[in-house]
Amino acid sequence: MQNHLVIPENYRVRNKVRGSKRKLRSLGSKIDSIFENVTNESFAHDKILHYHLPSPTKLVDSTNSSYKLRKRFLRLLIDHLIELDSMIRDKCRTLLFVSLPFLSHSRIDLCIDEKYLEKLINNAEWTPIKPERNIVKEMNLSMPKEYGVKGYLHSTEEYWFIWKNR
Repeated sequence: MQNHLVIPENYRVRNKVRGSKRKLRSLGSKIDSIFENVTNESFAHDKILHYHLPSPTKLVDSTNSSYKLRKRFLRLLIDHLIELDSMIRDKCRTLLFVSLPFLSHSRIDLCIDEKYLEKLINNAEWTPIKPERNIVKEMNLSMPKEYGVKGYLHSTEEYWFIWKNR
């Protein structure tokens, strides 16, 4: 799995990653502040609400970012997905969209329309990744059993969806 997380050598961000633990904690608190008022939001008329995360490009998408740091970032996203899912309960469904190798393109979506969620998960435009592959298992991340994982290959990137099954 480590080769799936490797940033291409010709990618432009080559910064040294200093203070990664502090920056990751700061990013976690920024994500917390984004989802702080989600339970109070009105979900009428929209099929989906996209929550783009604070841009951690220099942190996780640098060619000098370690595998361990990128794995911690993915763990942070999964933890926030599970926490958000418990906060909103039955108002709508949560979906984590993970982009590899560029993790900074990842986002968390709130799906109001069940049919739209199914359309996203079962995307006919992209090439599905074999069901035996699972990003969560490959990276040895733990997650409750009721969550599903599905991956797609789109040009040079892999897109992974993580959601709670009903």
